[in-house]
This record gives sequence, structure tokens and C-alpha cells, in this order.
Amino acid sequence: MSAANRTFASLTRPVLVMALALLVLSAGNSAPFVKDAEPQSAQWIADIVDHGHWLLPVDYYGAVNRKPPLFYWLAALLTEARGAPLDERGARAVSTVAAAALVTVVLEWTTAAIDPATGWLAALFLTGSYAFAVRAATALTDMLLTALVFAAYCTVYPVLGGALSRPRLIGFGVLLGLAVLTKGPVAVVLIIFGAALFLLVTQRSLRSLLALRAAWPGLLIAAIIAATWYLPALFAGRHEGIGDVFIQENLGHFMPSALGGTGEASRPFYFIAMRLLGGALPLTLLFPVLIWTVCANGFSNAASRPLLFQLALMLAVVIFFSAASAKRDDYILPALPPMAILLAALFTAIDRRRIAGAIRLRDATLTVIALLVLVGLSTILWLRPLTLPATAQMQSAANSYAAIFLRGIAGGGWPFLLFLGAEFAGAMLIGVGIVRRHPPVSGVGLATLTLAATLLWTGVIRPAEALTRSEVHFAPAVRRLAGPAPVYVPHFDPEFSWYYGQAVPPLPHAIARAYTTGNTATDIPAAPLYLVARPADLEHLAPPLRSRLVPVLPSGLEANPPTLYRLERAPEP
Repeated sequence: MSAANRTFASLTRPVLVMALALLVLSAGNSAPFVKDAEPQSAQWIADIVDHGHWLLPVDYYGAVNRKPPLFYWLAALLTEARGAPLDERGARAVSTVAAAALVTVVLEWTTAAIDPATGWLAALFLTGSYAFAVRAATALTDMLLTALVFAAYCTVYPVLGGALSRPRLIGFGVLLGLAVLTKGPVAVVLIIFGAALFLLVTQRSLRSLLALRAAWPGLLIAAIIAATWYLPALFAGRHEGIGDVFIQENLGHFMPSALGGTGEASRPFYFIAMRLLGGALPLTLLFPVLIWTVCANGFSNAASRPLLFQLALMLAVVIFFSAASAKRDDYILPALPPMAILLAALFTAIDRRRIAGAIRLRDATLTVIALLVLVGLSTILWLRPLTLPATAQMQSAANSYAAIFLRGIAGGGWPFLLFLGAEFAGAMLIGVGIVRRHPPVSGVGLATLTLAATLLWTGVIRPAEALTRSEVHFAPAVRRLAGPAPVYVPHFDPEFSWYYGQAVPPLPHAIARAYTTGNTATDIPAAPLYLVARPADLEHLAPPLRSRLVPVLPSGLEANPPTLYRLERAPEP
């Protein structure tokens, strides 16, 4: 390739992959909010936009944001740039753009460190991973943190080889500082832990970490960037115990409750590993091949060192969060980019002379995947009229997803027809690559399977499932029916409040007593009063209060659906 062609490719490649990633990853970011986490994030963004509380935004109930605010700042700036009211797409835009940028970084770094074929496969594998794509359409901080941590970690690679230019050093400091401003010092911990593991897996002394002393100016830059918010926030929030909150958010989630931790989201030690395996199926079925290749030093010499560098980050994420007391689904996210690079290398960088057995295992695994896809889809098409009765219950998320998928297949909607065509094409590509002994073709086939399934799930099925559970239409209907009358909920409810348009307070005990005893206290609002409650909430209300509730407006949602009740005062004693 001529120098001009190489320059053109280097300029167009990131633009092309960024555009493709945005197209795929933005498919589901207009789905309605479900549960509390995203609506609360949206309320913090709205507080910045509407009231200018850039330092310590609060939600509708007055709860202060406990995390560093970079995500919320960027979302607020995008909202103001759009000139439109904040909605689901606007609240999730930062995550979507960060995810597309991360896919681009994966492609560019892998292309430079290994080769373009591995870079493209890694980018496709990452984009098609369900655990990755679904968080690209989430109004939470984790995707932005992952993009910044991965980019900063990649800039460390030359340091461990003894070379670091001043621009790269400044870039490392800025990226790390922004990562700390996104979710705290955990970004620093993951990068240092990953670098230490890399030195161990390459059989180098941990004293080599002293080579990172050249990066101290970068760490100083990061500290200065982080301090621009941490110090003012600590000073401004001292009367609210913000300092204690910072400690709880960082050390409290890592330490077990017996040692003073929060005890929140405590799960078995294997939870993170299982989530990683399940969140990237069927790609993770190639893990045995990856383990064989790594243990047998089966990657080509040119690719082995950068791949071990990425393996170290993946292990650092899994080990660190497995050791932490709090374990959430989102914590697997920083392990997905290095995992995509490692799995892509199985199709481009294996040394055939050393591990022929691993190659046979890879092809056998791909054959099984392709056959399962073909048999499964053929069975569904054959039984299409009998897939699911129209009255089937959808009382769990899994049942709801399955019902929407099977009804879509039976109905023959165009997204489902495209999915079927892409799945059959992907399975055929896998077979062609195996027969012709051209692994990258098989890799493209596997990427096609994952991309088609993920795009259907995040762009069509997940939004449809969210509509069966979200209060996006119910809350405005309640507001129209209640008018100026007070509306209450059993407990703080960010989702209902977001779609209602303001904070809906929990039912005060004084009102509950007055309406069950017939008390005529003057400080009790006049009727009518309304309560929005779910069946599970009713179980925690006192029986006399439950007897005063008159159903007015059912939501018709699935699984523990809310209902609007009118409170009827008991007769005066």
C-alpha cells in the first residue's frame, strides 16, 4: 500500500468505525426508563440544566449526587446544545458517544499494536457484545468510565517498554483525571493493578513498576484535574457529610460489611466471572481456546506482548471486583474491550506451528455455534404458528423478552426478518471460513451473529419490553386524572416522579393515621388524596389503611404493576 493510501486509510478508518458504532449502539437509547437508577441520573442532569447546580446537583427529592459529576456535566452540556427538553435519548447520549469512541480506540490501538484485521474483528466483537451494547444505552457513569480507563491504560503500554513522549504523558494525565472525575479513584487502581499483572505475566520483576516513575507527571496532572471538583465539593458539602459519602462510595463498596463496608450488592466471589461469561455469549464459548493459546504461548511473537497487556487488564478487572464486597453487573464493563481484542486474535494471530490443537478446538467450537444457530432458527420457523399463545403471561423479564421475540418471529416483522437473514449469513460465513481455512472469514461470521442478535435485542426487543414495565405513560395519566389534588407514593420513587414531572412524596404518617381513624385535624389536606402503589407495596401498609384505598386507575403493566388509589377517610369517631 502506498503512503498516500495508508494516510487515507488511517484518516477514514476511525471516522467509519465511529459512525458504524453510533448507528448500532444508539438503536435502543430512546427506550423508556425502568426502575430508579436512570431516572435519578436524569434528575441530576436536569438540576444542572434547570438550576445551574454544577457542583452538587440534587434529584427531585433533594438527594445530592454522591459520585463525581463529569458524566452529568457532559450530559447537561449536550442537553443545552440540543436546545430540547431532557429525555431518555439525551440522558443516555454521553454513554452512547463514549461507547462508540471506545470501539474506535479498540480498533486504532489494536491496528497499531497488532494488525488491522485483528483491530476490525475486535471492534465488531465489542460492538456485538450484549453486555457492552446494552450499557451504551444507559444513563449511568460506567460506560464513560470504561472508555476513559481503557484509553488511559493503553497510553501506559509504551511506559512499560521504557518510552513515553511528552504528548502521550499529558494525554495519560488528562484521561486519567477525567476518569477519576467520572467515578473516583477506582480508575487509578485498575490501571496500576493491570500494569502490575502485565509485569507478572511477562515474568518481569515488580520492581519494573518503577519504570512508571516517568508517569508521575501524568499522575500529577490527573490529581490536579480531579481536585478541581473534589476540593470545592468537599468544602461546599461539609454540612451534608459529603466527605463521609466519598469514603463510603469508594472504600465502603470494596470492604465487607463486617469490616465497616456498606454491605450493598454483596454477592458470591464468582459473580463477576459468571456475568462476564454470560454477558458476551457466544463469544465467551471461545475462552477454552484462549486459555489454551495463552498457556501454550501460541500467539505470534509480534502479537503476544500487546495481547498479554490486554489480558492483564481483563484479569485486573475480574480479580479486583470479585474481591470487592459490592458486585454489580456494570462492573464487568472494563473487562469487555480487552476481552474483544484477545478473542479477535484467535482468528488472526495464532501460531499454527505450535498449537494446532487449539486451532482444531476453535473450529470445532465455531461449528457447534453455527449448527446451534441454524437448528434453533429452523426449529423456530417450523413451529412459528405455535411459538407462543397471545395470552401468555410475562411475569418476569426473561419471559417477557422471550414472548416479544417469539411473537415478532411469528408476526414476520422486518427487524426479525433481517435478524433471521443475518444469522443464517453469519453461520454460513463461519462454515466457509472453516472449510477454506481462512479464520478471519469465520471471525466475521461470528461477529455477524453477535451483531444481529444484539441489535435486535437492544433496538427492538428491549424497548418493547421496557414499555411493559415503565411508568412512562401511566404517570402522566395519573397527573391528568388527579389534577391539583395531592398524589403520594409509599416510598421515594424516582421513576414515577420523573414521568410525573416533579417529586411525588411518600405518604406522611399523619395523613395515614387521619384517614384510618377519622381524625379531622386542620393540617391534613382536603380530599381527594391519591396513592400510587404496587401490590408488593400494599403488603407493607397497615390493614386499616389498605381498607381505605379505592382503585381508580390501573396501569396495566406487567409484573407488580402500580395502580392509582383514592384515599377515603374513615368516618369520624
